Amino acid sequence: MQLRRKKRAGKVRENLAMFSASLLAATIAPAANEAKAQYNDSSYNNDIFGPGIAYSEIDSALLVYQEPGGRVRAIEPATDLTAHGAAGQELNLGLVFDAVSGATPNGAVPSDKIQTFVTPLKAQGSTVTVTSASGGSTVIHLPPSPGEVASAALGRQYTVAPNALPMDRGFRDHRIGFNFGMSFPLGGISNVGFGGGYSIERDYRAITANARIAQNFNSDDTTISLSLNTELDSSFPYGGVPTPLTPMIPDWKTPSSRGKTQAGFVLGLTEVMTRRWLMQLDYSFDLQSGYQNDPYRVISVVDPVSGEPTSYLYENRPNNRQSQSLFWDNKLDFDPAVTDLSLRYFKDSWGVTSETAELSERIRLARWVYVEPSARWYQQSAANFFDNYLVSGQPLPAFASPDPRLGKFTAITYGAKVGFNPTGRTELYLRGGYYQQTGDGHPADAIGQLKQQNLFAGTNAAFVFLGYNWDFH
Repeated sequence: MQLRRKKRAGKVRENLAMFSASLLAATIAPAANEAKAQYNDSSYNNDIFGPGIAYSEIDSALLVYQEPGGRVRAIEPATDLTAHGAAGQELNLGLVFDAVSGATPNGAVPSDKIQTFVTPLKAQGSTVTVTSASGGSTVIHLPPSPGEVASAALGRQYTVAPNALPMDRGFRDHRIGFNFGMSFPLGGISNVGFGGGYSIERDYRAITANARIAQNFNSDDTTISLSLNTELDSSFPYGGVPTPLTPMIPDWKTPSSRGKTQAGFVLGLTEVMTRRWLMQLDYSFDLQSGYQNDPYRVISVVDPVSGEPTSYLYENRPNNRQSQSLFWDNKLDFDPAVTDLSLRYFKDSWGVTSETAELSERIRLARWVYVEPSARWYQQSAANFFDNYLVSGQPLPAFASPDPRLGKFTAITYGAKVGFNPTGRTELYLRGGYYQQTGDGHPADAIGQLKQQNLFAGTNAAFVFLGYNWDFH
């Protein structure tokens, strides 16, 4: 059996995997830069479709993601429709929707005393009381700002029990996204393509565009590609954009929105090394400029002796970020199994470096069924402005964030997938996995009561994919 580059398939699976990864802390680097080579084994599914044949493809999947302890839960259905032309043309249309809710850490450190937090609400109007998973939070009525004649704003106030990680249990959001792509041979160029996307949340919007060119050499055993991508983001948080490193307040702020731009490229090489070895090597470069903060995240200021929080400040991150990564992927056929081994190195201008190793083994149990166990190891260093807390009386730094995704940690993901091919044109699969993150929750320089607290706000999570793929004329 010879490994070959296949028609682009499993796009929904890749998008859902990116979404689940974005909910975890192991997403410092843009996951989209980790495009992986596909392989084709005609003996596995007796697929009659391929080059020279026009056909269409529906790829749909459902993701369910859950963190323990009442933390984040996400449900995301997605579907793609792709039309393949006989001359190598391809048109892709995609739709995705996700709903996210649960408790999420707000950035503050635990305390041996009750802590009270306030956060803006989108709505305005009269004072009401609502309940939440924490047992209750109160919507408070704020007076108008001086000179303001409009109705007062609303803020939500909630408390956190002693020795508990401060979490906002009123977290809830949903997103809908659309994407399209087109590619085709052009003259002597093997493949050119372009695409775009749009997604909207309650407080965030993203517009993306991309272009790609690829050229085959060496009897199509070698492919060199260049992909360009750009993204325009707008953040319009509830209550407006907070002033960095100022005290947490529930009142409305100005400006009401901030933007971010992103541009980058991926230079790739794909090579059929032997009949049983397909290799891919990618180098990616990315530039981001604009608003990078999490507008709802705060950092505690603690007493220098007792370690008790005295105030909470909104975080602040640099406006510019530059990142690079190198990704190496290998698919090896050891009939009836196919091994996928990949390594990745990432670094950025914030001081974050990371290493990733991933291994999966696709084993054909019968003509119509396969299993695919997998494991992923990830390790990263902390950003140079990451800190669990600030100390009262010391000068404020220019930048500070307690976001665990910017801290030092190690993570392991392990899982398995089982797939069925009822016919040569269909695939049904179920994939489950578990993500486990570890970090230093008891740093040696902790102050006062913080020595008895777990300062690592990372998480574990379980996820399940259910997917279906159908090729048809």
